[in-house]
Amino acid sequence: MTTLETERLIIRPWRREDRPALARMARDAEMMRYVTRGQTWSDEAIDQMLERQRRHLTQHGVCFGATALKASGEVIGVVGMQQLDNGDFELGWWVWKDYWGRGFATEAASAYVEYARHVMGLSSLVAVIDPPNIASKVVAARLGLRCERIMNARRTISRRDNEPIALYRIRFQ
Repeated sequence: MTTLETERLIIRPWRREDRPALARMARDAEMMRYVTRGQTWSDEAIDQMLERQRRHLTQHGVCFGATALKASGEVIGVVGMQQLDNGDFELGWWVWKDYWGRGFATEAASAYVEYARHVMGLSSLVAVIDPPNIASKVVAARLGLRCERIMNARRTISRRDNEPIALYRIRFQ
């Protein structure tokens, strides 16, 4: 994966030293309210996520990567893409709560929309959003994604919980 840069951010593959930043986010119930219905992650779940992202990077050249501030190097989020079980590529974003409302999710995810379109040559990109997550719906709309349907989360990735999600999509052609 090529490291992506925006005006304020660097989005890159995970490094060993990034694990504490991911753990801080994944162990915070407020951060996880729309990711896992507020259920925080164990050490094992954090390690599994990092391993999945390494596999996605090896297989597809993209992953949900570490998102760091250019100015300080602080990891403030998880942004990137992964391939779903149905073959679609999912765009996803989390930003540490201390940085909410500053446009970081839109800025970082926008770089991936351009990467998917111009470098990967994808015909579309999806986002899986918890229906009550208004902030992510706003980010999706700013990126040009539109709600396609409400569906079962397991239809996107089999290990996901059996719950409704909103599937957003942008088509490039």
